[in-house]
Amino acid sequence: MNRMVSRVRLAFCNFGLTPKVLAGRAVSQRVDLHLVESVAWRRLLSFDPPSRRPAFPDRMTVSSLRTRIILIACATVIGALILSGITTYVIVRSSMMSTIANTLDAVARGNTLAVERWAAAKGQSVVGTAAAVEKGEQGVALTKLLGATNGFPISSIGWSDKSYFSSGPTPPDYDPTARPWYKGATGAGKLTVVKPYADIASGKLYVSFAAPILRDGQTLGAVSGAVPLDAVQEVVKAVHPTPSSLAFVVSRDGLVIAHPDEKLMLKQSSDLAQSLTPEALAGLERATEPLEVDLGGAAKLLKVQPVPGTDWLFVVALDKAEATAGLSRVLSGTIITLIVLTLCAIGIASFFTSQAFRRLSQVRDAMDTIGSGGGDLTRRLDVVGHDEVAQISRSFNAFVDKISTVMIDVRAGVHGMTSATSEIEMGNRDLSQRTEASAGTLQETSAALTELTASVKQTAEAAEHATRLANEASEAAARGGEVVTGAVTTMSEIAKSSERITEIISVIDGIAFQTNILALNAAVEAARAGEQGRGFAVVAGEVRTLAQRSAAAAQEIKALIEASVQNVTSGTQRVQAAGNTMGDIVDGISRVRRLIGEIHSAMTEQSTGISQIDRSVAEMDQSTQQNAALVEESAAASAMLSEQARNLADTVALFQLREPGRHGVTVVRSHPNGSRDSHRDEPALAA
Repeated sequence: MNRMVSRVRLAFCNFGLTPKVLAGRAVSQRVDLHLVESVAWRRLLSFDPPSRRPAFPDRMTVSSLRTRIILIACATVIGALILSGITTYVIVRSSMMSTIANTLDAVARGNTLAVERWAAAKGQSVVGTAAAVEKGEQGVALTKLLGATNGFPISSIGWSDKSYFSSGPTPPDYDPTARPWYKGATGAGKLTVVKPYADIASGKLYVSFAAPILRDGQTLGAVSGAVPLDAVQEVVKAVHPTPSSLAFVVSRDGLVIAHPDEKLMLKQSSDLAQSLTPEALAGLERATEPLEVDLGGAAKLLKVQPVPGTDWLFVVALDKAEATAGLSRVLSGTIITLIVLTLCAIGIASFFTSQAFRRLSQVRDAMDTIGSGGGDLTRRLDVVGHDEVAQISRSFNAFVDKISTVMIDVRAGVHGMTSATSEIEMGNRDLSQRTEASAGTLQETSAALTELTASVKQTAEAAEHATRLANEASEAAARGGEVVTGAVTTMSEIAKSSERITEIISVIDGIAFQTNILALNAAVEAARAGEQGRGFAVVAGEVRTLAQRSAAAAQEIKALIEASVQNVTSGTQRVQAAGNTMGDIVDGISRVRRLIGEIHSAMTEQSTGISQIDRSVAEMDQSTQQNAALVEESAAASAMLSEQARNLADTVALFQLREPGRHGVTVVRSHPNGSRDSHRDEPALAA
């Protein structure tokens, strides 16, 4: 609305219609004041009937102050409990994981020691047998004794000459030096534990302990004892820290040697879990803490312990869920405690805040009654006490008093707006007529200037074309002058060349004359010589004849060249005359070109001036069109202003106002049709 009024004023000023001309300065100021008050209070007092205003809620919502206080208190309690629970959980978890690590380490070390002792006993018996054979004892007898006394079902001895003895069945082409136990022992030069294998007859897993037979630094053979892995299997099956936990033995290259599930024996460790590669086993062997691995679809905590004297690794897999079951119970108890304490905190906070906010709820109900009373600004709240609720009541009463005063002033100004809008409408009609007349005149002037501009532009184009033709003629004449000047220069050079040729002919003539004299002297000398000089005389005569002919030819050439020089001199004079004439032509064309250029400049200046006039007229026409648009907007603003006045009157009519008088207070209620009801009331109104 303010922007529209500003545009109306701008349109008035463009045509000399000031507010003083329209209705006087006082009327204009009153119109502006009432217009601003109408817009401002219309926005401030966007009054809705009671049926459309939401009532104050009786239940607690997030937007209520009481709910926010309860939420803040509960959030503080919950935060403290969560922090305490997290701290307790972290401490308990750290202690439990330390206990689990110690338990795993103890279980792994104890069972590894059992496997180590079993392997050491078997290995020492084989080493002792090999040492006895080295000293010269009966190898076959000792081998039989090894199997009988140390529990080796299969005991063997082989020599480098491929002779052997074995307590077990062997094929006819049995070669002991090609067996793994022989190669391992002789290659290592010490006790070797051979890779386990399955017995063909019984299907049991056997492992061989082999030791070399050395004498004087030479390898004579090897002793081997094969024993089932039943003892290792029993140790593995006995490991159960928790019901779902287990243990197994693997080699460093990932071969499963012992496992509670016999189907997995001699399988690769990656068959147990894809992550259990030989590289991963090496990392687990170096790790100081148990590492979590998904084994058989369940999370296991793995601890690896190497078996000394072998390339075996004893692995204990502790079920994580069973090992941390106590930690889960601690977490569940903490969560239950947190929920119970939170509910208790909410109940306690609700009880105490309900007492504190009861009087504030009473004030809220009173304000709700005033707000839903059909715009009754005559009601007031009771002020009891000096607390915050009393201060709110006092401030509300002061606010309603201020609003009542403003509404009375607004109601008084509504009547002045009607006359002001009528005056603005009359001014708009007068302004519209003047604008239409100005627009018609400017359109005729613009059409005439358009025709004049086109004519001047054509003349300027013709002058420009003449200027181009004069320039071309001047350039052609200048080129002709240059050609004539070149011809004069060429003729002068020809004359100089002719004179030089004349000089050369003169020299030739002199040479011929001298030759003639020399030939004459030669003839005289030949005559004196007599018969001896006759031949020389003939030659001298011929030379004389040639000299005479050369002299005659030189005279003829000289005559021709002199005639050519005369012709060249005459041509040079004529070319010089033509050059002077061409220079006069060039000067004349230059003067014509300057005159045409001056005419073209004058026409260009005229065209520019007329174009500027045309643009000015066009701008005036555009301004006139804009003024016409502003007049239309001003008319629309006047209509809107009248509508605003009616709306403001309707809005004010919705309120019951108190007009102070000498005897009490008069309650006035306006109606949209302009009528007013009034009655007297006393100022003491309770909420």
